[in-house]
Amino acid sequence: MLTHTHIPPALAGGISDRAFRLYCYLVLESDGDWATVQAAADACNLTNHQAREPLSELRAEGMVESRRVYEMGVHGRKTWHTHFRLSHESSEAAA
Repeated sequence: MLTHTHIPPALAGGISDRAFRLYCYLVLESDGDWATVQAAADACNLTNHQAREPLSELRAEGMVESRRVYEMGVHGRKTWHTHFRLSHESSEAAA
């Protein structure tokens, strides 16, 4: 059975391989929920720092949205964490 999926124009070019991998993670694994940078990086075999720029690329293309949350870190003190999810338009296209 052949199904057609609309792929946002940015995927045709203009984004990096890492950005594409992170986008695929968000489409396939996040179920539209917010994902931390660390979770996305771990899933794509990247470090936290290697994932930040590609996620910014996706945000600039309007494919994902982000929010910053002040929450408890792994070392027991509050810190800012950035979360990402597919933008509303991207999640409809991926469905």
